[in-house]
Amino acid sequence: MKAIDMDYDMLLDAARLMESQGGSFAGHIARAFYCADSTNREKLLSAFDDLFCKYYRQHRLYELNQGE
Repeated sequence: MKAIDMDYDMLLDAARLMESQGGSFAGHIARAFYCADSTNREKLLSAFDDLFCKYYRQHRLYELNQGE
């Protein structure tokens, strides 16, 4: 899955985890995502696809493990 294909709620889940569990760089990218307009959000998602995908996968794993 590519970050550009995620819906806004999925991206927010990834950004929140990036901010709370990621390093300083990931946290700054998350905060930029919160403030970005649609054009700049698309640029962030394209440039940092790996970060958004990684943290969304971590978020989903956490959610799935909570269901057990």
